[in-house]
Amino acid sequence: MCDENPPPARPVLYSPPAPEAVDAFARQVCQRLGTDYMEREIVDGFSAFIKVVAEIQVKHLNKQGENSEAS
Repeated sequence: MCDENPPPARPVLYSPPAPEAVDAFARQVCQRLGTDYMEREIVDGFSAFIKVVAEIQVKHLNKQGENSEAS
């Protein structure tokens, strides 16, 4: 006989990518854009920007998950 009341689904908890992965991605993007974009300040700035956007998105998605559980 199967359970009529399956256990509640665990909430999804989002987390940002590893900082090293973001750094590597930023370097690859800048490399493809050309040598003008390979300056350390540009790569580091782009990487920092991606990290901030990822944190914002993670917080947004996790908050959405909390709100859908309360429904």
